[in-house]
Amino acid sequence: MTLSIDTSTADNGDVTITLSGEVDYATAPNIRQTITDLLESQSIPTIRVDVAKVTVLDSTGIGTIVVAYRIARDMGVALRVTNPNRFVTRLFAVVGAEELLEEPTDTFANTAKTS
Repeated sequence: MTLSIDTSTADNGDVTITLSGEVDYATAPNIRQTITDLLESQSIPTIRVDVAKVTVLDSTGIGTIVVAYRIARDMGVALRVTNPNRFVTRLFAVVGAEELLEEPTDTFANTAKTS
């Protein structure tokens, strides 16, 4: 189980965390530690978690991101998930965490069939 975590900071102070690989029970603690370190070390207006290169996302990974979102929000920092594929978007919708996605989605509207 491998996960690569890269961070970059924009001129305005926003931080992007780019995740590549598997986000699951084994790798979620690394994400939690990365976000914790960022929140403790500097004043950040927004953290963007880029999931474009995520190949696996389990419930532990989603839970870690949701908890990070709540902690960041309580600290006055916006946390957004960016570049989700259709599968990741659907997972966030199913668990009721669509508000974390940077762009509003209509995942179910696009796939719902009317009779």
